[in-house]
Amino acid sequence: MSRDFGLCLWTFGDISFEEKCLIAKKIGVDGVEVQGNLNQDPTELSSILKKMNLKLLSVTPDNVDISSTDDKIRENAVQYFLDLLSWAEKAGAARICLHGDVGKYAGCGNSIKDWELLVDSSKKIMDKAELLQIDVVYEVLNRYENHQIVTCAEALALIEAVGNPNLYVLLDAYHMNIEETNPAHALIQCGSKLGIYHVADSNRQGVGNGHADIQAQINALHTVNYNGPIIMEMVAEGPNPYTPVKGPDYLEVIVDYYKNSLELLKKWDCKQE
Repeated sequence: MSRDFGLCLWTFGDISFEEKCLIAKKIGVDGVEVQGNLNQDPTELSSILKKMNLKLLSVTPDNVDISSTDDKIRENAVQYFLDLLSWAEKAGAARICLHGDVGKYAGCGNSIKDWELLVDSSKKIMDKAELLQIDVVYEVLNRYENHQIVTCAEALALIEAVGNPNLYVLLDAYHMNIEETNPAHALIQCGSKLGIYHVADSNRQGVGNGHADIQAQINALHTVNYNGPIIMEMVAEGPNPYTPVKGPDYLEVIVDYYKNSLELLKKWDCKQE
């Protein structure tokens, strides 16, 4: 199996896109997940990636609320994703991520209404995604980041409700460590609907720095014949989970995480072939 290994560029903090790509290239990954910054020229982004010989594995979105009960907020959020799909097409992306508003850990008080709004917004986004033939992966977060879709089972229920073949699931080892009884089993449960696998240890640091059984999760990927990318998403130790900047040496720390983790992940992945 030819597997792409990547990393999330947002974890490098506030440095230029080209600097981030240079670091990723030195780490040795095949590609990257980029931020869906609509103010960045997508053709320029594509050009930089080609120059660095890096693949565009995925696009992570800005933080917007597609299930808000405020019509204006929700409509603007949906429009952002519609614009992001056009942006992603110009950048040459095969897939984008979709998720709830990070930091919104409670809904309106009516879970049925919250669910209906989420499904309706997702359908509108998926109509355009299908037209452009771009896959969308719904990222399963945890209860401390969003109140909706925190398990694989919930994500599969959303896929069924939306009913669009281009909608898949993004499972993340860090989030699964909080919400899933057995993360490896969740990956198997997801099966052919697994679109992306994000990996970090239980503390969102490098593989081996926490207590998650990442090797079992890699084995599970092979059980379901997942041939998509393995994308690392790690940050240095420190407070505030919403910023990668954890001190003056944060960049050196996460580069070390990525290098060591990449070596381990490739070793475990190859053992299963």
